[in-house]
Amino acid sequence: MRVKDAVIVSLITSLVVLFLLPIAFLFYTVIVNGLKVIISYGPRFFIDLPPNPGDGLGGIGSALEGTLYMVSLAVLISAPISVLAGAFLSFFERSKMASSIRASLELLVEFPTIVVGIVVFQILVLGFGLGLSGFTAAVALAIVMLPYSTIQISEALRIPKKLYEEAAYSLGLTTWQVMRLIMRIGRRGIVNGLLIGFAKIIGETAPVIFLTSSTANLYLQSFTSPVTGIPVLIYTFAFSGYQNWNDVAWGASLVLITIVTVVFVIARRMAK
Repeated sequence: MRVKDAVIVSLITSLVVLFLLPIAFLFYTVIVNGLKVIISYGPRFFIDLPPNPGDGLGGIGSALEGTLYMVSLAVLISAPISVLAGAFLSFFERSKMASSIRASLELLVEFPTIVVGIVVFQILVLGFGLGLSGFTAAVALAIVMLPYSTIQISEALRIPKKLYEEAAYSLGLTTWQVMRLIMRIGRRGIVNGLLIGFAKIIGETAPVIFLTSSTANLYLQSFTSPVTGIPVLIYTFAFSGYQNWNDVAWGASLVLITIVTVVFVIARRMAK
């Protein structure tokens, strides 16, 4: 029996190691190549414009600004809808409307994000003439973020609802007061859900590739001005034939992976 246990433990350990090896290799490759570029160029890597082809190293200032702008605006658009929809799914989970909304959100999670970008491009860019801008890209990212945050928030509110709902009603609170109480108790779960949505969209390339400028040296000028983003910069620079662009893409990849990792760690700590 002990031999069998040892074999099973060894097999599980081997499978875990095999699973972690590609992830470790990914992080190692990005950190080694990206850190070398950032150290070589210095702190101005985060604020300078990207370089011209074959013209030495440069920064990712415009792409970093564009990414933070688009993602922040997407969160502002998506957060109120996600919180209200998540609360509705949690408090009225047995209703037919809640079931339909949850099914639609679960379908949207599996939806190819590039299709979201195409639809937003067709409606906002071609239909309303808004052009390639941070706003149109933010709308696409908000749609991508919506199902992730909403489902996470509804699940986060389910536990405090079961624990405190009956007690709250027994004290004579109205449905609206009970909802406010449960949401206040579950606010950490709400913030966690929004952070998970934020981490999901900050690295998205497919939905914004049609909605942002491929020109990387554009700082934000106005609400509807063209912008670029770190994922688009990586996509453009990594596949170019210029070594300096490839190097900048490695540095940008490290910045992006660091942001996602930090947000993920914060979300995990808040979930405990």
